[in-house]
Amino acid sequence: MKKTGIWLLFIMLSLTSAKADELVPGYITHILPESKQARQKRHEIIAKRRAGIPLMVHRGATKEAPENTLEAYAAAMDLGADGVEIDIRRSRDGVLYLFHDETLDRETNGSGKVRDVTYYELLKLTPKHIYGRANKNTRPPTLTAFLVLARQRAMLLHLDIKEAGIQNELANMLDEMDMWDHIVSINAYNADRLRPPSDPNNRDPNAPYNKVRQIRYKGWTPTFDGDDEEIIKAILKWLPTKPGKQMVFCRDPRLAAKAMGKNPHKPIPIPENLRAWWGSNGIVKK
Repeated sequence: MKKTGIWLLFIMLSLTSAKADELVPGYITHILPESKQARQKRHEIIAKRRAGIPLMVHRGATKEAPENTLEAYAAAMDLGADGVEIDIRRSRDGVLYLFHDETLDRETNGSGKVRDVTYYELLKLTPKHIYGRANKNTRPPTLTAFLVLARQRAMLLHLDIKEAGIQNELANMLDEMDMWDHIVSINAYNADRLRPPSDPNNRDPNAPYNKVRQIRYKGWTPTFDGDDEEIIKAILKWLPTKPGKQMVFCRDPRLAAKAMGKNPHKPIPIPENLRAWWGSNGIVKK
């Protein structure tokens, strides 16, 4: 009888542990390889995008999928955009990922401050609204998974750095992935967060701040939220056109792309190799 009780206790504890550490859908934290041919082609596309007046989409095409998700960013490119704006944060356990707000309440079914949760805990939450291209496995992506997608789709990028102290890690990722030419601007308020914190006179060419200064910053134009194509055309006609020095930001790229003569593309599915299953100690299986 005593042995039976011990076994029952062991089984109950095992079930409790398994439930607490359930696997949840997430994204990779390792950089995928890129062929020499793909890299060359990507830089050619990036150069063409930068030479014109790029159409940038704020947090992705949010009429197609929840903001700051891979689905929303892929949709933006499918609809004719040249690039996107992203919001970068660090989880309590050190994972860089994309999320806008300081709290969980608006974007997920959770509550509280995002800085207080691990990435696994964030993945256990679901988007408050799942629609369009999103599905039950859609979650805030890791920065790594997003950058691999941005590299594959040759996206121009506007960075909004939400957390201090990640500049070196971000710079190392851009170095390793050869993606500095993707960056067209950084949020003016947050741009200082990419500066080396110690020596303001640092002239090291490999320092993040110096690399960012080498990037051509483009002018800002109004963010379009309207759905009247004629109004958008009128605004675009009124704006000074300075290819290579100016970009257009919008929330819904469909009409803005049409007004700017940018053609939509056949939708491209999110690559499955960007996804991974997570446990409380990190990635369990890819």
